[in-house]
This record gives sequence, C-alpha cells and structure tokens, in this order.
Amino acid sequence: MVLRRLFSRTATPLVVMGLFSAAATAAPISLTGNVATDFSLSDPLVRKAAVSDNPLTIGQSDWITNRGWVSGWSIQDIRLRYDQATDTLQVGFNTFKNASGQYAPFGQANGDPSGTATPYDVAHLAGDKSVALAIAPVNTANVNSPGTPVVIAGIPADKTLAGTGTDGFTVSQYDASKASSGLAYQFGKQLADYTGTLAYDPSPTHPQLEFTIANFSKIPGIDPTQGIWISSYAGSSLDGVAGEAYLSWTKISPLAEQNTPEPTTWLAWAVACGAAAIHYRGRRKDSQA
Repeated sequence: MVLRRLFSRTATPLVVMGLFSAAATAAPISLTGNVATDFSLSDPLVRKAAVSDNPLTIGQSDWITNRGWVSGWSIQDIRLRYDQATDTLQVGFNTFKNASGQYAPFGQANGDPSGTATPYDVAHLAGDKSVALAIAPVNTANVNSPGTPVVIAGIPADKTLAGTGTDGFTVSQYDASKASSGLAYQFGKQLADYTGTLAYDPSPTHPQLEFTIANFSKIPGIDPTQGIWISSYAGSSLDGVAGEAYLSWTKISPLAEQNTPEPTTWLAWAVACGAAAIHYRGRRKDSQA
C-alpha cells in the first residue's frame, strides 16, 4: 500500500517535468540590441556564422580610425537561434566595439557611437542603407552547396520594396532575377506570414541589429532539423566613408533536433505507466476483499 501511494503521488510531477524539460530549454530569448549577450555562445541552440575577425576589413576612412571608432557596418558574426515552441528564428548581427568598448549603432557608417546623423549618413537605415539575409535550404543533391534560396529578410536598398516593420523591415521573396545587383536589391514581394519583427531601430541604447522570422519551419523547403544556408549583405553605396560587409553562402548546422522525446520523458512515462498499473491492481484487490 505504501508503494502504491508513493507512485501515485509522484508520477504526475515526473511526467510534467519530462514533458516540459525540452520546452523550457528552448524558450525564446529576450532581444536587447546586444547580440553577444542575447545570443550567448554558451547556449547550445545558438549557431554562429563568422563574417570577419578584423573590424577594419570592410575599409573605413582614416579619420574614423584615428578617432578610435569602428563603422557600424563592420560585422563580426551573425548569430541564429531557433525556438521550436513558437516556430521562430531569431537573428542577430554582431558588430565590433570601438577602442572605448562602445558600439556604433548598426548602419552608422562613420562609427560615431552617439549615432548622430549627417547628410551622407542618414538615420533609421534610410536612404539606400540595407541589410539582407538570404536563406536557402540544404541541397540534398550536393551537400557542399546551397539549395535554391527561398526568402530574404532585412531592409531593402530600394525602399519601394520596404516592408511594414520598423525601418522597413521585411521577410520577402528572394528575387533571383536581380542577382547582378546584389542582395540589397533582391527583395521581392513581402511575405506577411513569415515577417517577424525588427527588435529596435538601432541606437546607442540598442546598437546592434536583431530580428525574427515567424513560422520558420513552414517556409517551403525549410527544415530546421536539417540546417540551412545563409548569405548576407550590409552597407550603403552612398555614405562614402566605409565599405560594405558581405557573407558568402555559409552552411548552418541543424537548428533543432528531430522531434523525439528526451530520455527523461521516456523514463517519466515508464514510471507513470508502472504506477498506474500498481494503482489499478491495488484497487482491484481492495474491491475483491
């Protein structure tokens, strides 16, 4: 009788713990505009694509460097995290700190950490300022090259194609016909079903670019458990004081595991079933007494 009561009282909590352990570890992260903190590399769900290990790689005017500043177009890496529970891909563009440990707002070409706009360095990612992340599925015929790109997320250089999000953020059809113009101009029709949010208009308070893509696994061809390929661009052809950042097609490892129960879940179910059987046999004996 003691054994029966022990199992009947403890089985349910064990089941709950098993069922929700995976969901708890996959909760969405809070986006604050600080990519290195938000997308911590200690998080096993975070994936990183290195862009550059030198903040001066893109090229910037000497007067910017002499002030100890780093252009807001200079990208160190791109980080991704997929939340299965909400089917949301979270993306962060991790830029470089300057000599004083400050970030220039993303897109601040001259690297001024105060984010002061100028005629050539317009605010709010306006003008022809653009950031683009193209996404392609895994190519099953050739694992060493991307499949056909399916979407492009970010802010178009051609603002007539801007989306409804902050600063014109959009998740859009990938327009392969404009490949010669570069990713900044390859935005097609906005795909409202997949358009998430741009977390912030980059500023000194929230300097780095972070956004989400909604219903990620429902994008035709995308399977988070198989991984994806990404390519990116960030820059402007008009600012004249800094170059542009590029990432050629890069393979990203699986963003999620196959949807199978964890060992703790199987154990919890086994305990629950055993407890139910003991409880049932005990009740039968009591009724037959």
